[in-house]
Amino acid sequence: MRLLSLLAVSVPILAHDLYLMPESFTAHSGAQLRLAFQNGDEFPVASASTQPSRLRNTRLIAKAGSAPMENIVAETARTTATVRLPARGHAILTANTIPNFIELDAAKFRSYLEHENLTETIAWRDAHGESAKPGRERYSKFVKSIIRSGAPDGFYNHTTGLTIEFIPQADPFSLRPGQSLPVVVLFRGKPAANIAVESAWLEQGKAVLATIGRTDTLGRITIPLKATGPHRLHAIVMERCADPQAADWESFWASLTFEILPR
Repeated sequence: MRLLSLLAVSVPILAHDLYLMPESFTAHSGAQLRLAFQNGDEFPVASASTQPSRLRNTRLIAKAGSAPMENIVAETARTTATVRLPARGHAILTANTIPNFIELDAAKFRSYLEHENLTETIAWRDAHGESAKPGRERYSKFVKSIIRSGAPDGFYNHTTGLTIEFIPQADPFSLRPGQSLPVVVLFRGKPAANIAVESAWLEQGKAVLATIGRTDTLGRITIPLKATGPHRLHAIVMERCADPQAADWESFWASLTFEILPR
């Protein structure tokens, strides 16, 4: 497990996860649902807002169709929106950010890579004589949340087409503490192997964050469920940037939020 304050000083911006938190993970068909884009490590509390102009694909997807998010507003510590549930069953909230750039000195960049278990990037920089160079990175974030209205309809495992995304292999609403949620991580539509996955949840009102492990060759990993309430999964894929003038590295952040109901 990692402390919530870890690297809060050395990596003040890039260490922040972006994830969706609906006001309720279950709602009535046709309800107007309020949700928040949470930007920060102190799950489930936000520490910074996300500019609405950086958000794309802000929508709800369900079997009956999709609906756009509306009233997207940046507040002091978070960005909020509303969306109307179009039908009964599972629905998926999605969004992503346009790429952003950051440059960190060598020590801070390595600390960030270690913090996020990006060991292949560390090894590449060491092998190519770049370990003492600043880290020039372009990054974008891709967020999903699974909600439900009424009876389940199996749409929880729908692939949305985000560049990177978690695909649950079981209905989170059907699971209880002590069980596990199998997921697959897809990157550009293909299984992402050897990707570190972190899980966050609440125990007695306090956030717990733990690195669960790495995906296998088919992008699979099993998430142990320790408690009821909201959960967040987090993962990053990093690769050499295709445009070396823009950055040396490009990262793609994925998050998935869902709720485990009481027995």
